[in-house]
Amino acid sequence: MSVEQDTNKVTPEVLVCPLCGEANGCSYAAGRPHSECWCNRAVFPEGVFDPIPAEQRRKSCICEACLDTYKKKTEQNKEPHS
Repeated sequence: MSVEQDTNKVTPEVLVCPLCGEANGCSYAAGRPHSECWCNRAVFPEGVFDPIPAEQRRKSCICEACLDTYKKKTEQNKEPHS
């Protein structure tokens, strides 16, 4: 996710996951190069951002834990039920 960077105007909200409220680990929002962020190594499946309220989308990144939880839930839903 792209977060506009202005190191003079970094607010605490951009460092918080909009899904769980914990630190999102976003290097870019913390003022470091985007290339250092964990999200550069991640795959974000379709629908992962849908639970974020529209007014909060694209204002802060989700955290790696929420991404992992989403992936696990979608994989469980894909498994055939016996």
